[in-house]
Amino acid sequence: MASKGTEGFGNIACWGFSPAQDLQDLGKELRLEKLTLSESAEPSRDLNVLLVGAGDCRHILKTIAQSYRWNRRKINFYVVENQLELLLRHLLLLNIALEPPDRMGLQEKTELYLEVFGDALVREQTADYIRSKATDFIKLITDADRLARDMPLIDMSMLKFRERDAMEAICKFWRDTEDKSFDIVKFWDARQRRYLEVRYDSRKNVYDWDRTMKLHEKDAKILHGSEYNRWRDSGVAFQVREGDYTVGNRTLASGVLIKREGERIPARGYWGDIATGPFISHGIESENQDLFKTANGLHTGCCSFVSEYNLLAMFHEILHRERYVPPKEQKDAEGKKGATLTEITEEEEEAEDEGTEQTTDTSGGGDRGDGTTKDEDQALIPCPDFKVHFLPLNACSDIPRRSKYAELFDVVFFATGMVHGITPELNTTLADEAVIIVETAKYLIDLRKEQLEQFGSKVNEMAAAAGWKPISTCDFTKDVFAKYQFKRES
Repeated sequence: MASKGTEGFGNIACWGFSPAQDLQDLGKELRLEKLTLSESAEPSRDLNVLLVGAGDCRHILKTIAQSYRWNRRKINFYVVENQLELLLRHLLLLNIALEPPDRMGLQEKTELYLEVFGDALVREQTADYIRSKATDFIKLITDADRLARDMPLIDMSMLKFRERDAMEAICKFWRDTEDKSFDIVKFWDARQRRYLEVRYDSRKNVYDWDRTMKLHEKDAKILHGSEYNRWRDSGVAFQVREGDYTVGNRTLASGVLIKREGERIPARGYWGDIATGPFISHGIESENQDLFKTANGLHTGCCSFVSEYNLLAMFHEILHRERYVPPKEQKDAEGKKGATLTEITEEEEEAEDEGTEQTTDTSGGGDRGDGTTKDEDQALIPCPDFKVHFLPLNACSDIPRRSKYAELFDVVFFATGMVHGITPELNTTLADEAVIIVETAKYLIDLRKEQLEQFGSKVNEMAAAAGWKPISTCDFTKDVFAKYQFKRES
């Protein structure tokens, strides 16, 4: 279980604690031009990125979405998480992001993504989608040929057989319709009571304090009281559409070992963040600065609106490979959300017109003759220059001993909760001049300034022990990322 100082953070990061980044931009100190693809020539080698404990696929999605802004290159993402449930959430969220336009419009896709991503309670139709995909994922996990055909972006070949068996069991849990097997309302309230203790009865005041005196001071001023308080109370962060949010989001369930009467026993529940929220990943930064307008010193929008706009823009860029430009008539004085009704209509009409063209050349189309339905035949949006490799749970300690990973990774990302993976042994897997990006603990609201400084000192010590040089000075109390570079001695 989490220690008292990190009870709000939890044991399992179901979302990240840093804004989504284009890793080609964040790691631009690397000499990427040597990895460029020409139209007629093969690349010297791919760009290989190791993501350790990212918690969600935000960096993968943004890197794919904005790849057209850079010279063309192939990119491999290697994903390490501390729970198999998180790998399955990666799979589900990537599947939503790549749904073809003739099956799901941009606005519907955005709302579904946010609901699955950050809401403890979802609508019945969202729960049905999760159950349907869980059945599909069982087929992908157990049949490598089907995975290569239906979702070629993903590679699970490096997972161990017992891990694939466990992932199949998790998918079966996802499609279970018995509410009593996962009462997230009960779990959520129990976590809050344990976290707040005597402050529980005055929790509304605690929520306001945490938001205004902690998160607002950490550059999340656009976080609105109504959305934050609703999430702290019920776990529903993004109420993007009117409806009844009554079904537990089983993708947030996970298992941990807890001590009871001197014995460690497995327990399934919600063991993730209950303090900061899923607002940081997509909701506090945007290229569209109109979303951050203020009136009388207060933001007219909120994190939900920013998250919706950013995801809609990313999904547009993935589909059309061009910047998303909102309609000129967008935004009224009250700060309406980034995706207006006019925009939604225009985008969906354009997507429908191009839907057939976008999916013609992908694998999995046509009459398979294997009993699959026409809906199953509709291929996902193709991403031929990208591959997402799921690595085993113990990969950080294992891959330095594997020759296939020798001098492989050009960019490495460490999330806050996985910095213990920074070791000198990892250097055998790093390419020369590799860039290492470490997420700071800035948005962990339970940590005081001196604790953030101690965390930074520890990270700098581990990086120095590994021989990594800081690219720039990082203030671990204010900056979101610390960046280092590894240079191999000749």
